[in-house]
Amino acid sequence: MASSVLARSSIQSARAFATSWTHSKQAGGSSTPSTATTPTSGGAANITESEDSKAPGGFYGGFLRSLAKVTGHYTVSQTAMRSTHNFYEICAQQLQDKRSFWIDTCGLPDNFQTWFSITHLHVWLLMVRIRAEDHGKVFQQQLVNHFFHDIEDRMRYNHKISSGRIISTYMHDFLAQFHGGVLAYDEGMCKDDPIMAAALWRNLFTSSGNPAQIAILVDYVRKELQHLDTMSSDDFLESRNLFGSKAPALRGVPGK
Repeated sequence: MASSVLARSSIQSARAFATSWTHSKQAGGSSTPSTATTPTSGGAANITESEDSKAPGGFYGGFLRSLAKVTGHYTVSQTAMRSTHNFYEICAQQLQDKRSFWIDTCGLPDNFQTWFSITHLHVWLLMVRIRAEDHGKVFQQQLVNHFFHDIEDRMRYNHKISSGRIISTYMHDFLAQFHGGVLAYDEGMCKDDPIMAAALWRNLFTSSGNPAQIAILVDYVRKELQHLDTMSSDDFLESRNLFGSKAPALRGVPGK
């Protein structure tokens, strides 16, 4: 009896989520494998590299550095997890921070699909810049892992979907959208504004929106790419002034 009630509750939550989500398949988001990063459960590759330590000197400082190395604090994967946590938090809060721009100016609906699409766009922008860094693939992988862990958490805790089967269905769909979007945005970046406009129209506007709104976002993307390109590695990896936002503190259960 309890399991029946739980199943009905999960299905009702999923239906409510689907209504707010405005489910849509992206034109470029097929299930065909792409070169885009796929989230993993085991984290990034096991690559190790020492970093310049700014720990205190003397015996105590040496002890801290030794302990950090033993515990894996300085491995590339652990460094990537720390840096990309801030990266992702900034991406995930873009809808909330600039709600007037996205909802009023761009005319996007205020729902889960819009949050996903805006976060996806900013994750891609950072992925482009990460490619120029040492061990960029490791950092990209960790950033994508943060994204998809957060998507699942939001469905479970914010939209109260407890059915693993329903969550798995949505996660596969979001993954297809992610891969298709990365390919489309990469093509638009390498080619011209009409190609970028088409990518935004399909992936962000879900085949709606007017030319003026799309043109505003093409300009937005080009300016953000240019800004990221001019950032030093230190400023970038410390999340200084990414999209005009400061890195937020670590949070528990994801927000909206």
